[in-house]
Amino acid sequence: MDTHVTFVLDSSGSMAKIEADTVGGFNSFLDEQRGEEGNATVSLYDFDSSVDRVYHGEDIEEAPELDAETYTPSGRTALHDAIVTAIDGTESYLAALDAADRPESVVIVILTDGKENASETSQQTVRNQVEYRREELEWEFLFIGANQDAALTAEGMGMDSKKSLDMAHSGEGARSAYESTSKRISNARRAGETGGFDEDDRKRQSEAGRSDTE
Repeated sequence: MDTHVTFVLDSSGSMAKIEADTVGGFNSFLDEQRGEEGNATVSLYDFDSSVDRVYHGEDIEEAPELDAETYTPSGRTALHDAIVTAIDGTESYLAALDAADRPESVVIVILTDGKENASETSQQTVRNQVEYRREELEWEFLFIGANQDAALTAEGMGMDSKKSLDMAHSGEGARSAYESTSKRISNARRAGETGGFDEDDRKRQSEAGRSDTE
């Protein structure tokens, strides 16, 4: 089953604490997905006070990995701007494809360690955009958030709370989040839907949070 994944990755200043594990986790995700059957493409947006499209519609076999030059945390958290920019960019990418080449499954993955504090886009605008893509186009949204109630944040933006994950703000939390995301994307590539995060994903984050405070 053909799948497209758009990552919306927080690169605000507070992500510096987990910078190395964010880079490593994303690269491990790419490596794992390269071993899956079927076709997949990936787009990557990162955001701090502004939003940057790192690359767009790359075959997952050739998608560039992150490094210290391409991922440099700084600035604030323009979460709403980033989500809408990524939605618009993904839709433009898909519209440019021939109908026969469009993927059956589209997943937007958002990972952030902070609450919105720098966008011009309102939460209601994000909610409208997300709900339309979920209901009319059957896109999926996975929301991973640290230092907040991820389910509450996701619901406020029109996402399914079952497809949200509270991430421990630590190296282990970041690594586990990417491992969980890879499993969900593998589900989408095999069955057409991610299935959302499960109790094992949440248990691992809880354990990561406890070990970070010990």
